[in-house]
Amino acid sequence: MKHKKHFLWVFGIVVFASAVSGQKLPPQPEVLQAMRQANDYFMKKWPDPGVQIVTNIARPSHIWTRAVYYEGLMALYSIDRKPAYYDYAVDWGVKHQWTPRNGTSVRNADDQCCGQTYIDLFNIDPRPERVAAIKATIDNMVKGGVGGREDDEGKGGMNGHEGKAVNADKCDDWHWIDAIQMAMPVFTRLGVLYHDTSYFRKMYDLYHFTKYSHGGNGLYNQQEHLWWRDKDFVPPYKEPNGQNCYWSRGNGWVLAALVRVLSLLPLNDPHRGEYLQDYLDMVRAVVPCQRVDGYWNPSLHDSTHFGGKELTGTALFTYGIAWGIKMGYLDKKAYLPVVVRSWDAMVKESLHPNGFLGWVQGTGKEPKDGQPLSYDKVPDFEDYGLGCFLLAGTEVYQIASGARENLDEAKVPPYQEPNVLRAADGHVVSSAREWEKLQRPYIYELFEHNVYGRMPVARVPVNYTTEAVDSLGVEGVGIRKVVTIHFSGNDTGARLRVVLYLPVRARKAAPVFVGYSFGGNEGLRGSSQWPLREILARGYGVASAWYWDIEPDRYDGWQTGIRTSLAGALQIEPREWGAIGAWAWGLNRIADYLQTEKGVDRRRLMVIGHSRLGKTALWAAATDPRWALVVSNESGEGGAALSKRDFGETVAIINAKFPWWFSPVYKSYGSDVAAMPVDQHMLLGLIAPRPLYVASAAEDLNSDPKGEFLGAQGAGVVYGLYGKKGVGDGGMPEVGHPVGDMVRYHIRSGKHDITLYDWQQYMDFADRMLKIKI
Repeated sequence: MKHKKHFLWVFGIVVFASAVSGQKLPPQPEVLQAMRQANDYFMKKWPDPGVQIVTNIARPSHIWTRAVYYEGLMALYSIDRKPAYYDYAVDWGVKHQWTPRNGTSVRNADDQCCGQTYIDLFNIDPRPERVAAIKATIDNMVKGGVGGREDDEGKGGMNGHEGKAVNADKCDDWHWIDAIQMAMPVFTRLGVLYHDTSYFRKMYDLYHFTKYSHGGNGLYNQQEHLWWRDKDFVPPYKEPNGQNCYWSRGNGWVLAALVRVLSLLPLNDPHRGEYLQDYLDMVRAVVPCQRVDGYWNPSLHDSTHFGGKELTGTALFTYGIAWGIKMGYLDKKAYLPVVVRSWDAMVKESLHPNGFLGWVQGTGKEPKDGQPLSYDKVPDFEDYGLGCFLLAGTEVYQIASGARENLDEAKVPPYQEPNVLRAADGHVVSSAREWEKLQRPYIYELFEHNVYGRMPVARVPVNYTTEAVDSLGVEGVGIRKVVTIHFSGNDTGARLRVVLYLPVRARKAAPVFVGYSFGGNEGLRGSSQWPLREILARGYGVASAWYWDIEPDRYDGWQTGIRTSLAGALQIEPREWGAIGAWAWGLNRIADYLQTEKGVDRRRLMVIGHSRLGKTALWAAATDPRWALVVSNESGEGGAALSKRDFGETVAIINAKFPWWFSPVYKSYGSDVAAMPVDQHMLLGLIAPRPLYVASAAEDLNSDPKGEFLGAQGAGVVYGLYGKKGVGDGGMPEVGHPVGDMVRYHIRSGKHDITLYDWQQYMDFADRMLKIKI
């Protein structure tokens, strides 16, 4: 029977996907516009975040309904970094003194929901008052303290009196499934923030009790993979059609909670696998319940009993499924049609022109509550429905395509670049000393925060193992050596396999070009991108590694790369930096190894990279001054090309394709690149006064050759502080005519590649800059 059900489910997904295969998500700007439209309506209606909410009674505005809205607002802020959103959220926290409703002694999950936003705001600006109260509240449950009281709606809390002493082992608080979403992400955020696994353990105890014990045998049906809302709905309670009663929004709360937990929970948490399996099982259970029009009914298993369109459950399911596609947990081909259908339904049939959202079920706990629904009916609370919609939209945005790239120079709109020499206090830096002491650290921190993520400063134990030595590695002109760099004394799988080629006839230690390969170490010989014979004949060495050894180049690569395996040793969480940062860290570790090789001139190490690995080489050089010369070959967006210039690949496009490369903050500038406080000429300026070569290809328009040239040109003012010359003040050079001095640039004919012509220019540059003599 189990195999038959699985077959029917797969068959249903395939049929459904085929039925909508011609549909696709709207581009990112349209998704964002829908979210802005809905949010603007709400912010105008509620300009004061502290004012009470009045329905049948007056309630403070930090109850759970409003807290869910702010979850959605912070999600929107993560992709649309408007100061008004941030200020609105901060004002909400200030108006309520950053404290849960009913104080810090309650155990009610509804009251704790506000903590999700308080902690998110603390992570942006770590002011202690933002987390003190919510931490004290959760600590009462984790470490023992005082108990809470029933809230005025009788939905949560403990059955006791305010101030009653409780035992930290108490774990029956989440006796309604909404509580899982209200509180579980708070525990996760605190555990991550304070590196304290006791929050994770307590969170699991609460989750486990709700799942397996509440109502007799738990609120989770392990056969149907859906949740009963509370003990009142466990069997023998049935819908009129004889099916179990599963409330759409209630199950949406659980799915959303699992997403928000899995997004932050460390991979080594012992219960992460269970959470992930529950998430996957739930997705497979809810997808067949989707209506033809894209919505889900309030009652998942009985469309005749309060069936019909309903936005909140639909939005929460959309949020969860879109996130799974983004993370690679769900097959995009199978599940994208589900998201396409639901997002299209919500935008076209719920979103009013003024931003009001229809088909929102009011507060309650079962399908019949708040009925009947309609396009125009105003629910008792509008805020949580909007929060669900914004959560969904944020994840849909991240799997939607960016705006189509502009490849017409005549259509580049006006833009303004930040002054690389203007300090935070507004004055203009005028000396190399002031640059190094004041401005360079300031700009470096801006790039860490806004583009690549924090670069770890902690050191890890390293040892080197020689795997092979070939004295005639390249047709008699090179010595080949293979070395493995081990990043831990334990077998964590954190290692990097390096291949080193040195010229066999070198009379002294050789300068070495260092860079990653796309095809692995074995493919280096014979690769047109690495003309080893010509490089070695010129007296240079080559050190290379496969960048996937550091982290696989895919969305879930962080799970098996160093951002996870070395998170503890490096004292950094995976979310704090992107793959480019991890790859750059690996290049710097190759530099460490090369310091130990007698045949290598350790003072003349040159870092080089093509395309995404060119971005990596630039960031490695910015983070490590040991690189004596730097080469960026067609590194494009996020590399040498100016981001504020709307040509070729843009911030929005690159984050839609490769969101794992950069800091989470970087994607927020896709909707407003003008708001980004840095641009790539400033990154190149961080390399000064070391020799820098930037190169483009005439047919590689996506990489924006002119933007790369302008990036190199813009860095010249920093080199000028050292008395060095850059590429000059002239216009874009002709194809095949390199220009510049300490900063040099060329554009060659051809497509996106690194060719022998490029290498010849780089070696000529190195000959001159490093005064090479064979």
